[in-house]
Amino acid sequence: MIRTLVLKGNKLIDGASLKQIKKYLKDNKATIWVDLENATDEEFSLMQKSFDFHPLAIEDAKKSIELPKIDVFDRYIYVVLHSVASETPSIYFKKTEIDFFLGNNFLVTFHTHPSPSIEHLVNKLRRNHSINIKTPDFLMYQIIDYFVDLYFPLLDYWEDYVENLETLIISHKNSKKVLKDILKVKREVINLKKSITPQRDVINKLARRDFPYIRKLTSVYFRDVYDHILRVHTEIETEKDLINTAFEAYMSTISNRMATISNKMNQVMQKLTVVATIFMPLTFLTGVYGTNFHYFPEITWKYGYLFFWIAVIIISVLMYLFFRKKKWM
Repeated sequence: MIRTLVLKGNKLIDGASLKQIKKYLKDNKATIWVDLENATDEEFSLMQKSFDFHPLAIEDAKKSIELPKIDVFDRYIYVVLHSVASETPSIYFKKTEIDFFLGNNFLVTFHTHPSPSIEHLVNKLRRNHSINIKTPDFLMYQIIDYFVDLYFPLLDYWEDYVENLETLIISHKNSKKVLKDILKVKREVINLKKSITPQRDVINKLARRDFPYIRKLTSVYFRDVYDHILRVHTEIETEKDLINTAFEAYMSTISNRMATISNKMNQVMQKLTVVATIFMPLTFLTGVYGTNFHYFPEITWKYGYLFFWIAVIIISVLMYLFFRKKKWM
């Protein structure tokens, strides 16, 4: 899908044909914005012919680029950035790639999925809300500024999510699920950091005007975006610390629980050992008097059976008192 918007003076020309676009390219007072969503090979070919884009840049725009970057060509710069896929935050970080072709009086954007920041700017222009600066680099700034600001609700959502996990850890609820959730949000934070770190460097270069087609006035706005993305990067580091703290709290809780179980098992084993120790001499006596020798002195003794039980009771009581004194019981 191709959308074309041309700003000239106080007019917005919405839906201009490619023939008209070629005419406006020669007009330095016009600002051209062409947006392509999920473009076909034919539409890529049309853009290449209309704007004389380099084939290598078009090839990059067709495929997914893992890291943000800037390439400089004779008549334009090619910028790859990543934005948040949705304005509604969730536990998963879903990013979409936006490719920018920025020239002297034109901006061409490519993206495979709907972009909240691009839709916001399109609707803003169509509602005829005036903007102070009507240049391609300023349109690019507004797109980038909007999706950088979308990182903050996502980070706030993750912070609340981690705090809820900490509450579950303290209350000892769903311990197995809590560990999975901690690792899940940690993985998403790492993915976001991988995207933000190179993106921060790209925006810093735009703010410093290291490349052509970034006007001096617009670079001031890019510096503001750079400050925002620095805050995002700082909050990501804070988020990582919160997740590590939650993980350590979880492991500490598990360790304490295992120690408690181990102590209880030791106490049980100690009592069982005492009982077994008490029965050892009794077992010896019953073994001795349970033998089948014919000549057994105590066999014919009138008080032999009573003596046996008195001996058993005395030995048991003495051993019990001994273990009690040692506090083993």
